[in-house]
Amino acid sequence: MKTKLFGVDFGTGGCKATVIDTEGHVCATAFQEYPSEHRKPGWSEQDPSLWIEAFNSTVISCRHQMKDGFEGVVALAVTASTHNAVLIGDDGNVLRRCIMWNDQRSGDQCRRLNEQYGQQIFEVGMQMPTPTWTLPQLMWVKEHEPEVYSKIRKILFTKDYIRSYVTGDFCTDVVDAQGSLLYDAERKSWSEELCSMIGLPLSTLPPICRTKDVVGKVRCEVAELTGLPQNLPVIAGCSDTAAEDFSAGAINQGQIIVKLATAGNVNLVTNQAHPHAKAFTYPYSVEGKWYTVTATNSCASAYRWMRDALFPAEYAQCEKERLDIYELMDKLAAESELGCRGLIFHPYLLGERCPYFNPNARGDFFGISMVHNKGHFARALLEGVAFSLYDCLEVLRTFTDSMEDIVIIGGGAKSPLWCQIVSDVFGLEVKLPENAESSFGGALLAGVGVGVFANESEAAERCIRMKKTYKPNAENRAAYMKIFKIYKEISNISAPIWDELVKIQGE
Repeated sequence: MKTKLFGVDFGTGGCKATVIDTEGHVCATAFQEYPSEHRKPGWSEQDPSLWIEAFNSTVISCRHQMKDGFEGVVALAVTASTHNAVLIGDDGNVLRRCIMWNDQRSGDQCRRLNEQYGQQIFEVGMQMPTPTWTLPQLMWVKEHEPEVYSKIRKILFTKDYIRSYVTGDFCTDVVDAQGSLLYDAERKSWSEELCSMIGLPLSTLPPICRTKDVVGKVRCEVAELTGLPQNLPVIAGCSDTAAEDFSAGAINQGQIIVKLATAGNVNLVTNQAHPHAKAFTYPYSVEGKWYTVTATNSCASAYRWMRDALFPAEYAQCEKERLDIYELMDKLAAESELGCRGLIFHPYLLGERCPYFNPNARGDFFGISMVHNKGHFARALLEGVAFSLYDCLEVLRTFTDSMEDIVIIGGGAKSPLWCQIVSDVFGLEVKLPENAESSFGGALLAGVGVGVFANESEAAERCIRMKKTYKPNAENRAAYMKIFKIYKEISNISAPIWDELVKIQGE
């Protein structure tokens, strides 16, 4: 009987469950999509009950895929996107929909926090206040939904909420704690100083554990419902990015990870923290390491938006014929020439983080003419996101001169065209791992937590392999740099226009 490890990840777009063996071979995998709600421009919320449904569904699906079911499974990890605070009341029930990391409603709160406490917050929390963080999100709830705020008794983050359902525990890990902007990384504890800014009692926040600590076991009720072994050890887990970066083999200083997921990330592994006003700083899932995050808000989510907005008929037909709509969109994009005959896309559909940190930023297609078709729009989107990621890469040059060891991960990395565009825009080789997903990385970390692997290095050496390398085309690179210059000029002059649009929307 093979020893198996189980990881379940909750991304912004859906839940992915993966069972692997101790050599990194996938034994079973399942995915279930769930929606975000955008009730107002810049808002993004999810119903946590959908996560529980997705957990049960994907776990059961994995069990059915394996002849021996969950025999041999020795540990489980849950990972998820960070910054998503689930607010719990006295009765243990969720008080409101979860405000997601890409929600931009707390822009005014961030402005006031920066004006009053900016340097103080940065010194303690290592980040500047932006709408991504839990601190300004909670400040918004306190000011706009005071009845809800007064009822908060516990705060859990996405993975912790789901894991609590599985085990009954109440805790979080250091990565999610850092992602709240309520944590003092130097003291390794919740910050009374930061919490006091919004009158948040420390008692509402969970105890903090290491990512790989075993924090509970599968409850009887969950075992009966899903088939998971009762008392199966469950580790604390971490953010989806920290797990995914690990799954890509990034365990050493200087390695760079490009992530084409709901958001787009360009991350750098370091030996110590390097706080920067235009980046995010986190302790890593690999003990003793840190990682610096630069990010664009809309990446694969922008492609998903285009799927629904511009390709509804094609999507319906693909669903009917059991075909992949994204492969069709990629085909149309590949048939369009580089630069899309002057069409440029800015992917600021939910405001923007690096390098602008402007919640009022808005997306656009610039240069539309009668020559353009759907293929041009699809390719312009892929190129525009790559330009936004290149903006992120430029920030990372502050920390390292080495840009040689780059891997590309995320759902968007399934697109050979998108990977090649990124390589051409960056002017650098990028490697594609065989299994670079958060659920895979979570499973590996679960193995470290229960001693299947001696440490993270052994897990990476045994289980992580590269399957393809994309090499940049020098001619394409030169052409993209000319377009990128225009892309930047448009972004730089648009800020006042974005502000005016937001004012009009609010009228």
